[in-house]
This record gives sequence, structure tokens and C-alpha cells, in this order.
Amino acid sequence: MKAWKFDIETQTDVRDRSGRLRLWQDVLARLYLPASRPLNAGGDVSGRVICLVSPLGIEMARLDAGPQEISGRYLRQPEGIWLAMLLKGEGTLFCDGGPLSLIAGDIAYGPVATDSALTLPSKFSLLYIRLPRLALHPRLLGPTPVRIGLLPRASGLKQIFAGLLAALADTLEDLTAAHLRPLELAISEFLIGAVLGDVASNPVRAASSTRIALFHRICQTIEAELGDPELNLTKVARHQGISPRNMQKLFELGDQSFGQYLRARRLERCRADLSSPLQAHLSISEICFRWGFNDAAHFSRAFREQFATTPRAWRNAQRLIASSATQELSKAG
Repeated sequence: MKAWKFDIETQTDVRDRSGRLRLWQDVLARLYLPASRPLNAGGDVSGRVICLVSPLGIEMARLDAGPQEISGRYLRQPEGIWLAMLLKGEGTLFCDGGPLSLIAGDIAYGPVATDSALTLPSKFSLLYIRLPRLALHPRLLGPTPVRIGLLPRASGLKQIFAGLLAALADTLEDLTAAHLRPLELAISEFLIGAVLGDVASNPVRAASSTRIALFHRICQTIEAELGDPELNLTKVARHQGISPRNMQKLFELGDQSFGQYLRARRLERCRADLSSPLQAHLSISEICFRWGFNDAAHFSRAFREQFATTPRAWRNAQRLIASSATQELSKAG
């Protein structure tokens, strides 16, 4: 798995300020970030991006850029939660709760597609992570009404989390697929502990730590066995040493059934493979069988119900987007 890179300084064919700004805004759009405007005296824009997407769809990007404001909201993206850790520089995040000042080591977070503005008045480095909601919601045993907030770099768990993210930013360019699986789990677990476990923002805080730990193990078992078409509630419950009824109750606390969660995870895996150039040699049927569906027609109906498009239309659209983006960057370079 290779990181995607962009450096506006290498785009020698784009010399005027407006062209450089449009190109930079296009790059931010690939990260599902809203429009940017420069804040330096000359009105020019500079920036470099390294981006890597994990198999579960967690997007990790490091931005090193000049003074700017990133404001608005990017609506055309799946539901999820974002994290932004300032590595160098300083900034101010404006949201409904008022301005939040950021210094190096602080972690801002919030739901995607929420209107906000991040002002960065000097050169900065920023780690931006976007996590799909589906990877987080069931683990919380309930809804996730997360609002934009800030984790100051302090002691304990938050300091460890900040250290993990700083190390991730430093090594992003060198990470391989073998590194990403433990990182997916670590980021998700820290997010639950440091952000969603906050008494002020989590209405399911009454759930016992024992219950949450059990649910984590159940989710991990399901993730490891998604390709088994015979995977069912009874099999997973037996593996965890609990009754099927008690396990079903855990899912019901999250307003879903075991079957709904299992189908959603399989569909997400299929959608990821349909989007990936690495799986382009596989047919749609091969992909659906790979992730535990045993009927291609049933898979197609379930995919359309979940994502409001057919598997073939989704794959074609992703190919077109990737091709257009490559052509644009090629023209610019």
C-alpha cells in the first residue's frame, strides 16, 4: 500500500496565484476538506500532502503548508468523525461552541460535514484523520452525538494518544499494509477512550467497562471472520462464551441487530474492494463471495439499499473519479 503524495511546488506549469489556489483546493477536496484561502501578505499558497487510506477506510493525511483558513463544510462524504492534531504552528478552530485555540500537540475532533473554520496564521504541520462512522458506532453501544471539541495535550491517556498520532505523522510515508491493521485498532480504541468516553459528550457512559470490552472482542471476532458465509450469532456467541440472547442485547443497545451489523460490515468491505485499483482484477461476484455473501443477486439488492447505487455503478464511478483526478494532476505537473 503506497501513500498518495502532492507538493504544489512541483507543479511548475501552474504559476499564477489563482491557479495554485484552485489546485490546492482540489487537493483538499480529495481529503473531503472544504475550501481554503491564503492568509499571507502576498496571497500565494504553498502546501504538501501525504495521504494513506487503511483497508477499513480510515484516511490519514499530513499537511505541511503556509498560512491559510480552511472553512465551510464538505457535504459529499460518508458519515464519520475527524481528528486534526496540530504538529507545528498554532491555530484557532471556530465552531458553534465558540473559538478554540490550538497549539502543537492539541487534538481537535468532530463529526464530518459540520460547518466550521480553522485559521492557521503561520506555517504549520497538521495530521488529519477521517474515520468512517460504521467503524465506531457499534462499539459505543449507542448513538454518537459527538460535537466539535478539543483535547489539550495533557497527561494520561490523552498524552499517550497525542504521542501515537505524532509518531504516525512522522512515519506516514513509510507505513505498509502490515502496519495499518494494528493502527486502525489503536486509533479507534484511543478515540473511544479519549473522546467518546468523555462524560460530557457520551450519553452511554453508564455502560460498564466490562460490557464495552466484551463488545470490542465480539466486533474483532466478526471482523476476522467476515469471509465465512456460515458466520452467525450462535457461532460468535459460542466463541465468546456467552448466550446468543445476551449478545443480541449488546447490539440492541446500539439500535441494531447482530444481522444488521454483520451485513453492514460485509457491505463496507465489498464497497472498499470495488473502489480499490488493487482489486480491479476481481469480478463483482468474486468480491461479494469473498466477504461472505453467498448470492450475487441478494448482494446487489443489499448494496443498493445501503448505498443508493448498484455495485457496478459504484465501481465505474470510482474509476472515473480516480482517472479524472490523475489527469488533472498530470496536467498540472
